[in-house]
Amino acid sequence: MINKNTYKIKGRIWIEINNETFIGGGKARLLRKIAELGSLRKAAAEMNLSYRQAWYSLNQMNKAGKEPLIILKRGGKHGGIAQITTFGKLILTQFKKIENDFDKFLDLHNNRFNF
Repeated sequence: MINKNTYKIKGRIWIEINNETFIGGGKARLLRKIAELGSLRKAAAEMNLSYRQAWYSLNQMNKAGKEPLIILKRGGKHGGIAQITTFGKLILTQFKKIENDFDKFLDLHNNRFNF
């Protein structure tokens, strides 16, 4: 009998501070969307998150980091804005490098994995 199952090693990566998630894939996507759209509300809507969920994630990151990653400014008639900080850009850049290295690690081991 031939087993036609395809095995694949999968994984996720995140960074913790004091046993709490600081940033992972979902939070990184949220930061990128905020940077792209300039709005927490719009980023949350595009990601199918409630504003409350998105705000909570962002607030956790801002409190845990040595500096804020995003600065929120309340708006009036046209809504507020959200700006990624220099520190936020640095975190995203470094996290992307870590994700790329992790993907290479998984690819390497998937190529070696054969039974």
